[in-house]
Amino acid sequence: MSNKNLLDERGILLEEVLEKMSGYGNNVSCECPKHLVDLLKQAKEFTAYQDRCLVEKPQDEMIHQWLKATSLNLEHLLSSTIVSLAKMEGILDEDNKFIED
Repeated sequence: MSNKNLLDERGILLEEVLEKMSGYGNNVSCECPKHLVDLLKQAKEFTAYQDRCLVEKPQDEMIHQWLKATSLNLEHLLSSTIVSLAKMEGILDEDNKFIED
């Protein structure tokens, strides 16, 4: 799986990659990858929630646009952190391909 296949068009880890990553929690030295994946899933849910708020509460558009932008930044940071950790833990190789046990 190449880097292009790890990320969506926004540069965020794809759902199928997140699912595969979360399965590695028991195979590495700790459960940090699983916890980071869970945080990214929560950030994605919050971003989607902000989209709904923009529709349902147009009077607060500026606040929800700011929250959405902040949440997207968090998604990028977590995605990058997960990929880096996965390489350190031997989950991904240097070409971003999963290393099978």
